Amino acid sequence: MELYAHEVVEDLLFNGLKIIRDTRGFTYGTDAVLLANFARAKESERVLDLGAGTGILSILINGKTGARVTAVELDENMCDMLRRSARMNGQQDFIRVVCADLRDPKLDLAAGGFDVAVCNPPYHASGTRSQNNQKRVSTHQDECTVYDVADSAARLLKNGGRLYLVYPVSRLAEAFYALKLNRLEPKRAQMVFTRRGAPPHVALIEAKKAGRTGMLWETPAFLWKEK
Repeated sequence: MELYAHEVVEDLLFNGLKIIRDTRGFTYGTDAVLLANFARAKESERVLDLGAGTGILSILINGKTGARVTAVELDENMCDMLRRSARMNGQQDFIRVVCADLRDPKLDLAAGGFDVAVCNPPYHASGTRSQNNQKRVSTHQDECTVYDVADSAARLLKNGGRLYLVYPVSRLAEAFYALKLNRLEPKRAQMVFTRRGAPPHVALIEAKKAGRTGMLWETPAFLWKEK
């Protein structure tokens, strides 16, 4: 597998899966791994990865479930890395990479045909600082907001389809409002605690298109180890 300057291959520690990333740009974090474990998909279902980035969600979800994934990513360099990662893992027939803007209303991809959508959206507020432009696009809401994600998912999911995303607990009301605004009913959520004695950091959310009101709070996840 060809690697370019500043690229490395990282072991995902699951069934031999690996991923290519550029050490100068944005990498995946714990949030994405948690979301891949939280999301539910069957092998027969069609999965949409919105704002796929390096492709961590696409790779892990296909690896865990066997479901076919369509990964939508705006950055051409990340699209190229994701395609090469998929080939490296033998997933090229199961992960389709579409280099496009998820906010584009012309992005139909068989609108209303997906069973599952996943997204680890940028959630730092616009105007806050970031180290470089690629990291800023991946982590800040200058280019994409949770409202954009909810709108795209609502267009592309079938009725009864599920959206899975991760969002800061401090801005959870914003996420729920964006979902409800787009007929995506929150159905399941889990708080994630990263430090003992500190408030929860993020929440993992499942929402159902055209679902009925009613949500289950799952047992919180704690990411520290007891000594």
